[in-house]
Amino acid sequence: MPVIALVLGWLIPGAGHAIQGKWMRGLLLFVSILGMYLIGLGLQGKIYVPNTGDILDILGFIGQLGLGLLYMLTRLFGWGASSVTITLGDYGTKFLVVGGLLNIIAAVDAHSLANGRKAS
Repeated sequence: MPVIALVLGWLIPGAGHAIQGKWMRGLLLFVSILGMYLIGLGLQGKIYVPNTGDILDILGFIGQLGLGLLYMLTRLFGWGASSVTITLGDYGTKFLVVGGLLNIIAAVDAHSLANGRKAS
């Protein structure tokens, strides 16, 4: 169960908590991360790809990969910007990266709850 909570929580924001019966926490995480993702796309944030070689691009990619299925859908459908073309795009990029990092933290939290290391 802990591994399922971790993987499902990474793929779908808040799902790791929801499968453990923590519906409100899961819903709040889902709304927060989805909101950050949509704001990031709306501000024309840059979508990082894994093959650039620049350390900041690699770190941005890791952060955005934390969005799970949202990142995969973004790459599949070509959403987001390939580079920052407007000033607000830099803010959008930060929203996307921070949303991914928040999702990673949430998935690890769901894993800790599932294996009993953390009390609810």
